[in-house]
This record gives sequence, structure tokens and C-alpha cells, in this order.
Amino acid sequence: MSDPLEALRLPIPSLDPDPAFTTRLRARLERALALPPGVVMTETSAKTRPATAYRHADVGYAWLSVPDLDRALAFYETVLSWTVTAGSDSQGRQVTGRSPHLGLHGGAARGTLHCSYAVEDIEAAIERVRAVGGRAGEPSRAPYGLMADCTDDQGTVFALYQPPGGVGSEPPATGGHGDLVYTTFEVVDSARARAFYGAVLGWRFTPGGVEDGWQVEGVMAGLQGGHPRATTLPMWRVDDLGAALEQVRAAGGDAGEPQARSYGLEALCADDQGTRFYLGQL
Repeated sequence: MSDPLEALRLPIPSLDPDPAFTTRLRARLERALALPPGVVMTETSAKTRPATAYRHADVGYAWLSVPDLDRALAFYETVLSWTVTAGSDSQGRQVTGRSPHLGLHGGAARGTLHCSYAVEDIEAAIERVRAVGGRAGEPSRAPYGLMADCTDDQGTVFALYQPPGGVGSEPPATGGHGDLVYTTFEVVDSARARAFYGAVLGWRFTPGGVEDGWQVEGVMAGLQGGHPRATTLPMWRVDDLGAALEQVRAAGGDAGEPQARSYGLEALCADDQGTRFYLGQL
């Protein structure tokens, strides 16, 4: 069996985003008008995140699936200063005051990020999911709007939600330490992924700087094909990359060397359970 952290000893490839895209990396998601499943509104999160409606196809909520919840809580509290509240079940927690809204969920076979996308019309979006080979549950109503659990045509779990006040029209505002600022989708077949998310969310893609790498236009995300299984890697924003890398190592994780990009500094890391992620000082 190969070492799951072997990738950390390799140079980090750049997807070479265009200047407009890299500028928007500095503007990351703030407080949504619609809260995703299981979110507990806290006094802290309400004061630190002004309400903003996410645009159609923006990630309005993301949850990190991990094998051991308690270990993940300790690790990300150390590295990203996350604090949490109870989630919808014993294995779930909601991360307070982060942008977009974030959750942690234990009991997974391996670590990966899952995303919930804001849509203008959830019924129409569900029909698109089914029409292009994915699976979508029926929408359910909650205080934060309508939501549906989905799976794409390659088996990746995601969700859709329709905010009660409608989607926004402006790019989200700047994020802070511990926020999700970029998402890298590693997929088996990039052509299928591009066709699926293009049809469902209206995403458009431009070639990136690595083999079978693609940037999602107007969205803080990139996609690369050719992987043995689908995994979604988050980039967490940090105030001081050097200090954060030391915290990763001190907490039992593995941290690569910082790499200079047009938008700032980044490093590929893995937590103490082998879940890979990027840290970015932007």
C-alpha cells in the first residue's frame, strides 16, 4: 500500500488561474442568509459574520467528513482556531463564525470535503441532476430554505439548497483565518465532471496549468481528472502560513513547504488522520 502522504513530498502543481480569478481569491464567502442543515445560530457567529446571500452555484455550506471526530476537533482547533457547536447528530458538529458555514462529521472511511451549492430554483436543479445521470432526493423544507441531498454521476455526495430570500448577485466579501477560500476537486474523469456540473450548476471551465486541470470560471474552485477516486481538498485561509505549518506538525499532521503563487503563499498538508488540505496566506 502506498504512503497516503507521499504527495506532500512532491512539488505542488499550480492550476495557474487568470488574474481576475486570483484577485477574487481574496474575496471569500461571508455569512449567508440561509443556514445549511444542522447549523446552530450562535451569538458569536451572528456578530462576526454580516448576512450575505450567496450567488447561484456558490458553495454556501461545506462539511468535512473524517474518520474520528474527536481527533479532528482537536487538530483543527489547534491549527485553525475552530470552535464548534452541536450538530444534527452525535457525529456532527457545526463550526462557528466561519465563511462559508462549515461542519465536521465523523465516522467516514476516509477524509474528504463535501459541498452544498446555492441554487435559484431547487426543483429545476434536481431535475438537471437526474437528467445527467446523478441522484437527487426530494427537497425538504427547513428554516434555512429548501434543500436536497444529491450524488453526482461518479458517486460524489453533495447537496443543493435554495435560500428563502433568493440567491445573491454580488461576489462574497473577504474571509478570515480558518475560512474556506478555495476548493480542489480531484476526480476520476474530468470530462464527465465538467459535463455534469456544467449542466447542473452552469459552471464553465478554462484549462489550468497542470495535466487535465481546469479552473471553474467565477467560482473559487479547480478540478483535475485522472485520479483513482474522487476527493475534494479544501484550502483554509491562515493569517501566518509559517506559524500554521508549525501548528500542523505539532498537532501530528504533515506539512509541505510553502509555495509562492500569484495570489499569495500556499502549502499542501495532511491532518493527523491523513486528510489532505491546503493552507493559504492570501
